[in-house]
Amino acid sequence: MQLSELTSEEQIVLVAILELTVASDANVSDEEQAHLQRVVSAIGPQAYRRASAEADRRFRDEEQLRMYVPVIARPAARELILETVIEAALPGGVDAHESSLVQWLADTWGLKIRPQTSGHPS
Repeated sequence: MQLSELTSEEQIVLVAILELTVASDANVSDEEQAHLQRVVSAIGPQAYRRASAEADRRFRDEEQLRMYVPVIARPAARELILETVIEAALPGGVDAHESSLVQWLADTWGLKIRPQTSGHPS
C-alpha cells in the first residue's frame, strides 16, 4: 500500500499523528521537514492541507486524537501510518513523547514495531 491510497479519514489520522510527532520536541529538523515534504508529495498538497485542517478542527488535543485512532480499521493502512510516523520520529533521535506515542499506536492497532529500512514513504 502507498500513502496515496489512504482514505481521507486515514489521511487525517496520519497527518494529525505526524504533526504531533514532529512537533513533540518543539524543533523541526531539516530531516523531519524533508520527511514531511515527501508525505505531502505522496498524498498531494491539497489533500495534505485538507487533512491538516480537518485534524485541527476535530482534535483539539492529543486525547481526542487517541480516542479516534481505533476507528482506522484497514490493517495495511494501520501499518503504513505507523511506519510513516516512525520514519518521521527517527531524525534527530526519538524523544520520550515520540516513543510513547509510537508504542501506544502500535499497541492500539495490535502491530509490532519493525526496524525501518526504506526511510521513504510510498
